[in-house]
Amino acid sequence: MSRNLGEENEIFLKAFLLMMFFKKKHLTGPHNIGTIKSLSFSPDGVIPEWKNDYAVMLADRDYESLKKIFPKAPTGSKADLEINGIKYSVKNSLGAKSAIVNHTNRKGFLRVFDLLGIDISTLDKMIQDYWIKRNSGIITEDISNSSVDSPFSKYKDYLKPVIEYFLFTGTGSKDSVFQADKMFIFNEPEDMDSYKILNQSETVDLLWDSLVFSLRSKKGMPTKKVSGDLINTYSEDEHPELKPWVGYIESSDYPKGALHIRT
Repeated sequence: MSRNLGEENEIFLKAFLLMMFFKKKHLTGPHNIGTIKSLSFSPDGVIPEWKNDYAVMLADRDYESLKKIFPKAPTGSKADLEINGIKYSVKNSLGAKSAIVNHTNRKGFLRVFDLLGIDISTLDKMIQDYWIKRNSGIITEDISNSSVDSPFSKYKDYLKPVIEYFLFTGTGSKDSVFQADKMFIFNEPEDMDSYKILNQSETVDLLWDSLVFSLRSKKGMPTKKVSGDLINTYSEDEHPELKPWVGYIESSDYPKGALHIRT
């Protein structure tokens, strides 16, 4: 099984922060976190009592043992930990690329746009441009904002609050029970000089040029399982709110209308 270095380092970070909290040690570096006066890894605020055995596990990078003590945040959480009343989404710079918006159709985006008070028609036009370029061979399924052909790259100000929402607040279906205030980026857990704290706007600024957009089928689109097979159930009449984004390619009968955004 391949290792998830980012996930492992997040567990090691939690162990290191718990040690610093119980030993009342100051977090040095340019981040201004200071001394940890309160710490939690979940909405209920419960944290393990520090044991010296954990320090040995941390030094040995014993991920299998530590992950039983420091589980991941609950499903749907946007925050990974809370320090001194500030909730952080944690990103290990040594880890794999991650999804920001996971296969979300237009109905899900409509919920978010209505919540934010933004007109979705401009995004509809970007998606239309995506399909024109996709079907003419100018772009492939995945298109990065680093490309001059990206239909999305010129709309940073318009999309920024939407990206912020998906990064820190919720998904296309609901708000998170453990929302994040800021982004916590780090290299190695003990390397406090590598800690970088970004607000929501700064996070989007950092990620913008590396964002990759694509329209996907199956996951995020209307389907049902029949005898173990995934069957398309999308129809324009039954799903009119999805229609403006839906397109097809010659190699597949499945409609593609779920927007996926990753780094």
